[in-house]
Amino acid sequence: MSVPLRSLGLRAFRRAATAAAMLLVWAAAAAAQSRDPVPELGGTWIGLGSAEGMTLTIEARRTPSGRFVDSNGTDASIDGGWRDGGLEFLLNFPGRPVFARAAPAAAGVQLTVIPFGPDGAPLAEEARILAFVPQGTAAPVQPGLYMDPPLRDDGESDPDVFLASYQFWPPDGVVRGFSQIGARYRTMIRFYPQVNADVLWKLCGSRLRPDLIAEALRGQGATCADVVGTVERLQREGRFERWKAAVQAEIDRMLPAVQCARGYIVRESVCGPASQRIAEAAVSLETVSSALAQWR
Repeated sequence: MSVPLRSLGLRAFRRAATAAAMLLVWAAAAAAQSRDPVPELGGTWIGLGSAEGMTLTIEARRTPSGRFVDSNGTDASIDGGWRDGGLEFLLNFPGRPVFARAAPAAAGVQLTVIPFGPDGAPLAEEARILAFVPQGTAAPVQPGLYMDPPLRDDGESDPDVFLASYQFWPPDGVVRGFSQIGARYRTMIRFYPQVNADVLWKLCGSRLRPDLIAEALRGQGATCADVVGTVERLQREGRFERWKAAVQAEIDRMLPAVQCARGYIVRESVCGPASQRIAEAAVSLETVSSALAQWR
């Protein structure tokens, strides 16, 4: 989208041009280092969660091209190159260029965006990680408890917020959120094999915290390849929506117990039955392996 110089102001235009020039030089160097396209990134992708209303279209060719449209309908062309299994490019929005990196993820595409400040320096504190799925994929309705994924490795996440939000997050965000809810609540998730399998599907799409992934897989009789392979097959067979419906049904049963455990709900009429359901789930001996077996 072209913008008249007078609408930006000469100083703002120069700053934007400087940042753009820096990125174009970098993009050429990146392209020189890695020229192989990533076929998995080709296509049209629709944003989830905080990326709702956004669209990303990528032509996965030797010289990549495409367009990004934000939730306000403002679009920008993709200008960059392939690097380290992803696509890194500049989104030259009017007056404020943005660096972006798209990489394959379990849910589709994980897009990391970092805006530039007036001086042309990247604003790392404003970095965001956005999740995108293939166009036409049915997505769960965003719940009222939804929050954006954590961007830092330290910190604390509420377990009920994690359960309500993780389906909209990219894999790295799920790893961070899962690590921050604490061992007690990770154990509770293990009692619900369908939810555990769905969380693992996201975890297995990340390179962060292999120790945490190993913890989630321990005693489950399944590997990352088993989980990812099952979900990919269900997507091909058109049964992914049924998978997600089963996940949401278990989350709905689990949430009251989690909220009672953290003191968010204290009513006995809610917490008594919820505690009973957790006790029954704990002794059921169901695992991720048995959950996957139901989807053969």
